[in-house]
Amino acid sequence: MHVMTDPRHARYYAFVWPLFWPWLWLNLRRLEAWQEETGRTVLLRIDRFGNIYITAMADAPNPQRYQYTAPVIPAWERPLRWSDLPENLVTGLVPLAKCCAAAVTQAKAVTISGTSPVAPDTS
Repeated sequence: MHVMTDPRHARYYAFVWPLFWPWLWLNLRRLEAWQEETGRTVLLRIDRFGNIYITAMADAPNPQRYQYTAPVIPAWERPLRWSDLPENLVTGLVPLAKCCAAAVTQAKAVTISGTSPVAPDTS
């Protein structure tokens, strides 16, 4: 992208006196070339004359950083493989289709005395 027409740099040109815009353009172009080469980001300060001062610099990117590799088997083919439950617990579970197909009956609350309470005891 052209440094002179980049909207990210408009505030820099608004701050620098117009006489020094070519110097600012040259400095920004050199800075962007250096950033593309090294991959570092910087915190910079610019004066009215178009000089750029680097206040802080980020660490160099790690060349062995994490690269995502997609799993060989998609999750929908073997859902058990991506389950949070241990395998010995999963084998004893009833599939959801069988649970939902069972007839639902209304449970009747009965107290120790044998009478049904007005409100169920949740303690």
